[in-house]
Amino acid sequence: MMVIAARILIYTLLLLVLYRGVTAAYSFGYELFYSQSAEEAPGREIRVTIPQNADTAQAAELLLKKGLIRSTASFRAQAAFFGLTVKPGSYLLNTSETVKEILEELNAGPDSSQEGKK
Repeated sequence: MMVIAARILIYTLLLLVLYRGVTAAYSFGYELFYSQSAEEAPGREIRVTIPQNADTAQAAELLLKKGLIRSTASFRAQAAFFGLTVKPGSYLLNTSETVKEILEELNAGPDSSQEGKK
């Protein structure tokens, strides 16, 4: 009888550990890849200048300080996952844009239509 109780206890503990692991992995993935904006629409327009030779991590830090993204890890992970890079230049970005939308703009590079918004 004691052996059966021990097995039930071990299986219960294994299921609990498995459940915790799955929920932690889901939370991590959700935080990393869920396209969440820094603010609700309509948001605020913020001018950002990405300096020459800035890498994705440096751009992420700049965007975080400006309040355009919530997580540098999410920004860098999505950039790597979607194969997007950051091009230097001046951008007019909105706090209601998702990380992926911001990355797509930074990947496309600054254009003349944004320069007219100064």
